Amino acid sequence: MTSRSAVTWSRAWRSASRQFWGAHDPAHHFTTSAGVLLAERLCEVVRTTDEHLGSPSHFTVVDLGAGDGGLLAAIRERCPELQERARWIGVDVRATSRPGVEGRIAELPCDLPEAPICGVVMAHEWLDEVPCDVIERDDHGRDRLVLIEGDAEVLGPALSDLEACAALGVDADSTRTWLARWWPLREPGDRAEIGATRDAAWRWMTGLVGRGVALATDYGHVRAERRTTHRRGTLRAYRHGQVCPPRVDGSVGITADVSVDSCMAAVTGSTLTTQRHALDGMSAGPLSSPAALERHFDLIRLRDPAGLGRFHWLRWETW
Repeated sequence: MTSRSAVTWSRAWRSASRQFWGAHDPAHHFTTSAGVLLAERLCEVVRTTDEHLGSPSHFTVVDLGAGDGGLLAAIRERCPELQERARWIGVDVRATSRPGVEGRIAELPCDLPEAPICGVVMAHEWLDEVPCDVIERDDHGRDRLVLIEGDAEVLGPALSDLEACAALGVDADSTRTWLARWWPLREPGDRAEIGATRDAAWRWMTGLVGRGVALATDYGHVRAERRTTHRRGTLRAYRHGQVCPPRVDGSVGITADVSVDSCMAAVTGSTLTTQRHALDGMSAGPLSSPAALERHFDLIRLRDPAGLGRFHWLRWETW
């Protein structure tokens, strides 16, 4: 019988994330693709969106999970023609501190008074931190909730036990439906992260846009990869730049890759590409200086198909 103190992974993860982000600077733990080259490409997204909208008098760029606002400030700096008529809003659980960026402290998803906006809503490496439940197939072929009891994992009720799942705050029917479509388990020990919360987060993001573009970039996978590479799931954590086992004591940053095909299907009109292809056409220029050489190797790093190049860019637009 499951202990009364046991909770779902999503609940434990949410609590742990509040502790972690309340006490830690992301730069001390994570290496991301955010930088000059990414800012340049995202500036192109902002500019082309503005042009497509006819250069409206009120234009807004929102960065969700903005950290200290550094990426948003770098994009703003590269769009001088927009600085007088655009608002640049960074939303995060910590304060942003960059000139020209309006900081909003909030846990996402949240109400955004300016929505629906005319402009761009983006999220760089946010969807992978949206908590989700974890399911594991047991030795009898039953798909069961993975629960957290203290600092250890235990197998909880099977998804066929609607009442027991409901007592833990889980809609077993919708979970089984998502699992069957997007991440069916086959063998004992197979695990899945239920991406329904990420689907809902993407729907929320696109709902913030009245006219313009929503863009989410993140590590992700599609069904074929989940059936082969990710049989044990992708749940993990980071601390001081190193991958480590996930813990729920607030000492590590927990993450799991995004089921991007599920997100895409959740919002009609969504498109998907990899970062490698999204950065096609970018060049470091002549390698005649240390700065140009650094830019060259940074572009290689961002387009590496075995690394940051396999980031997915999830996009939706409405005009």
